[in-house]
Amino acid sequence: MALYSVDHSVGIARDLADRLSLRLSNGSGLNFVRQTQDAQGWPELFISHGGNEAEGQPVVFIRISNLNVGAIDIFGNSTYPFTPTQTQIAYELNSAGAPIPTTQDYSTCLFEVTRMGTVVQQIAVANGTAVTFTSVEAATPVQTLADIDWSLKGNT
Repeated sequence: MALYSVDHSVGIARDLADRLSLRLSNGSGLNFVRQTQDAQGWPELFISHGGNEAEGQPVVFIRISNLNVGAIDIFGNSTYPFTPTQTQIAYELNSAGAPIPTTQDYSTCLFEVTRMGTVVQQIAVANGTAVTFTSVEAATPVQTLADIDWSLKGNT
């Protein structure tokens, strides 16, 4: 297993959950933030209405991890501890191809994510598919937004 630390990602997720909870607490749309982690320990946030994360419901999924740039150190270990942090933000599309969360709710989530200074990967999950870790991993990213001053090629 590669050497990595989830501490930075967990700190970002904690701050992000707090900020989103405050911003969305009285909303009629997204108003519930659930924190969890994937099998590797990377933090995940599910932002939903009243905790309903079922298919067709407004859900925004956020996963924070270190970005694997494919670089290794002289011992052959992954250089995860020295790579940028990536935030995946995902939502389900409706039958017309638009995000199910309202523009206001999704924009609020995206705004808070971009403030964290991470590489942001936006992912749209197909209509009729619940927003889960598995469905996000299977989907093709819509776009990846990275700082223009940080190269994602070669050793870091």
